[in-house]
Amino acid sequence: MFNWKKNLRHALVASLMGCVAAANFAANAQAEDGLGIGSSAPALDVEHWVQNGNGKFKPVTDFAKGKVYVVEFWATWCGPCIASMPHLVETQKKYADQVQIVSISNEDLATVEKFLEREIKAPAKAKDGEDEKAGSGDQPKTYRELTSAYCLTTDPDRSSDKDYMESAGRNGIPCAFIVGKDQKIEWIGHPMSMDAALEAVVNDTWDRAAFAEKYAEEQKVNLLMAKLSRTARGGKIDEALALIEETLASTDSEQIKQMLPRMRVQLLMQSGKTEEAMKAMDELIAAEKNPALKKQMKASRVQFMLQDSKNPKYAELIMQAYEEFKDDPALINSITWTIYGKFESGDLEDKALLKASRAAAEQAAEASEGTSKAAVLDTAAHFQLLDGDAKTALKTQEEALKLADDTLAGQLEEFLQEIKKAIK
Repeated sequence: MFNWKKNLRHALVASLMGCVAAANFAANAQAEDGLGIGSSAPALDVEHWVQNGNGKFKPVTDFAKGKVYVVEFWATWCGPCIASMPHLVETQKKYADQVQIVSISNEDLATVEKFLEREIKAPAKAKDGEDEKAGSGDQPKTYRELTSAYCLTTDPDRSSDKDYMESAGRNGIPCAFIVGKDQKIEWIGHPMSMDAALEAVVNDTWDRAAFAEKYAEEQKVNLLMAKLSRTARGGKIDEALALIEETLASTDSEQIKQMLPRMRVQLLMQSGKTEEAMKAMDELIAAEKNPALKKQMKASRVQFMLQDSKNPKYAELIMQAYEEFKDDPALINSITWTIYGKFESGDLEDKALLKASRAAAEQAAEASEGTSKAAVLDTAAHFQLLDGDAKTALKTQEEALKLADDTLAGQLEEFLQEIKKAIK
C-alpha cells in the first residue's frame, strides 16, 4: 500500500533539493597538463568513418587552418547523445561550408551500424490548425538518414577518447570540443550549449581568453567537488567537512563560496548532525536575496526536517510548513506523503498532526490540475482512511482513478479495493 510510490516521491524530493546538491555530481576535473582552452587540438586517428555528410566531407586527421571543427563524443546507449543529434544536423546545415562536425563513438562498428538502422519514433500527430511539418514525409525514418548530414564515426581503440576526453578530464557524454581556425581548442561543453560560442568562433568575435578563465574556474570547482565526493563516498564525512571549512577560509572563488555551504548542510545531515545542519541551513536562507531561491531552500529545509521525527517540536514545525507552502500543492503532497508513511509505520501517532495532514492533503488535491491531480487525490484518500473516514476515502480514490494514466491506474485500483474492504 505504501512502498509503490517511493520512487515517485523520492524523485520529487530530489528535485526540490537541487539548491543543496551534495555529492552527486560528475568529476570533470582537467589534468593539470591536459587538454584545455587554447591547447592545440590533437590530430584525429579515427578508425571508421561511417557517415560523411552525404559525400561532402572527407576524413580528418590534421585540422585545416582557417576552418572550424566540432569534435563531439557520443554513444549509442546515451539518451542525451541521441537527443542532441537533430541539433547537430541543424548546426551542420547552418554552417555548411564553414564547420565540419565529427561525432565519435568508442563502440565497435557493428554496434554503431545496428543503431543507425533503428527507426526514429514518429512525432505526435499535429492537432488541427498546427504545423503539419513534423509529420511530413521529409522527416528521416532511421538514425542513419538523420545523421547523414554530418560525419559520424566510431573509434573502438579509444585513441580519440584518450586524446580528448581523458586529457581534458571529461567523463560525461555528449561532450563537444570546438576547434578554431588556428587549430586551437576554443570551447568545451555540451553540444546543446555550443551555439553562441560556435557562432562567435566562426565570425571571429570569440574571446578565447575570457572563456579560458571561466573554464579554468569551473575546472577548479570540479576538482574540489570531485575530491569532496570521493572523501564523502568513502565514509570520511568529518574529513570532508574539514576540507570545506579549510577551502572556505582560503578561496576567492564566488562559485565555491556559494556551493560549499550548501554541501556542508548535506554532509551534516548525512552524518546525523541534524541540529548543526538545520542551523547551517537557516544561515543560508537568511543570507539568500533571491525570493524564488529562498523559497526553494525553505522547501529543502522542510525535506531535511521530515527526517527528524524525534524532534519534540516536529508536529508544530510540520503544521507551520503546511501553512507556509499551502500555495504549492506539489510540495505539500510530498510532505504529506512522507508524514503518511511515518503514521503507517508507527513512528507518528499525533492525532492533531493526522487531522492537519489530512486537511493539507485535501487542499493540495483541490488545488492540483491535470494528471498530477490523481496522485495528490490518492494521498488525500490514504489520510481519509487512516482518519477513519472510509466512505470519503472511497469517493476520493474513485476520482483519482478517473484521472490516472495507465501506469498509475493499477496501483490506485489496488488501494481502492483496500478501502472497499475497510467499508465492509
